[in-house]
Amino acid sequence: MTNQNLTDKTYDVVERIDLQKQGLKVTIMAFVLPALMCSAASVYFYFVSLHQKGGLSDINLALIALSFLICIALLAIASKKIIKFVELKNKLNGIEALEETISKEVLKYETD
Repeated sequence: MTNQNLTDKTYDVVERIDLQKQGLKVTIMAFVLPALMCSAASVYFYFVSLHQKGGLSDINLALIALSFLICIALLAIASKKIIKFVELKNKLNGIEALEETISKEVLKYETD
């Protein structure tokens, strides 16, 4: 059984954060694309219903409003995921900067 040192544990954390970042990209797209399609469908059905002879019925208006609310809910979830994605990206950038600084310091002392 081998003991993991701090460097190995740090690399494991960085790998986990990177995997979370990739998963968040997929999740964001899974919420943003349906929300955009939902909003486009809502606008289309609104205009189609508006130009019919009878005008907008209560059922048509309710369905358009429901579609719009679903769109807003999907966009809210996607925006939360985008915020988390940005936070993870900032953490990764901080870790990479620290890693670069440490490697420069180690190389500087090895050459002395």
